[in-house]
Amino acid sequence: MIHIVCPNPAVDRTLLFEKIQKSLPNRPKEIREFPGGKGFNVAYALQYKQPEEMIIHTMLGGNYGQQVADLAKDLGYQLKITKIATNTRICNILIDQSQQDIFPLYERGFELDEETLNDFTCQLVKTVNDGDYLVFSGSLMQGMPADYTFRVKNLLQLQGKQVNLCVDTSGPALLNTYQESSPYLVKINDEEILDIFPNEKLETTNDYLKLLQNKVDPKIPYFIITLGKDGVIARAKGTFYFASAKKVIANNPIASGDFFLGRLMAGLSQHQTFSKTLQDAVTFSTTNVLNWYPEVFSEQLLEVAQTITIKEL
Repeated sequence: MIHIVCPNPAVDRTLLFEKIQKSLPNRPKEIREFPGGKGFNVAYALQYKQPEEMIIHTMLGGNYGQQVADLAKDLGYQLKITKIATNTRICNILIDQSQQDIFPLYERGFELDEETLNDFTCQLVKTVNDGDYLVFSGSLMQGMPADYTFRVKNLLQLQGKQVNLCVDTSGPALLNTYQESSPYLVKINDEEILDIFPNEKLETTNDYLKLLQNKVDPKIPYFIITLGKDGVIARAKGTFYFASAKKVIANNPIASGDFFLGRLMAGLSQHQTFSKTLQDAVTFSTTNVLNWYPEVFSEQLLEVAQTITIKEL
């Protein structure tokens, strides 16, 4: 079972405009709504045309919370919900097609109190079983301690449950997880790696390779660094890989990193070769940027997959 932690979700509304004009009425040509939050984006790529045993752990309240639950149900997602007293947030993404400009308007999340966090944690620990995958995607929400992933893993271990902890986070939470939690998988970008190694000078692919070879904790089975348009460098159980895709014209890059993580989890849980898993992850993240909405299409995936290069270093 794969458990995705998404405590601070939203109704994501993408509004597509031909052109946004200042001081004039702007009417979108199309509006679409999705269950929002990085964990839900991970789930989309994870379950794309191949249903997985997956639970999303989240906190929802009010009318918008019910809307997130309904949207998730339409996509076939199983939720474990901790109820909150306030309304779940709504986030708007405005897109000006004429200029290819994107304006993300994100509401702040609710104020997390200790009782709600305890309820959420207890339900999470109760639901996760020995051998499951536990995925943290994105920054910890405000109100969660920086060592939250360590606390959860420790609580599970006290119950005799060993889990595969997978993280895509940043800042103090990333540093603490790296130092204390012995994660199964770390997936971060070229800026977030500096949260762990702030004094490293990382300019070339070879710089990142040397870092993975000599300084990144060898006890972490999978360590992946995404380099934006310059590709991906990864260490998988002692073997090193570089992946790249043909350059594309991006429409909307929002969620591409989450799609990458979702396909990583799909491949690892299905015990694919890592080369195939990495190819799928890069294919999904690249394909996502071609579209205005957080989605992919089979024809695009087939075309993009032909442009992916995987090298064992």
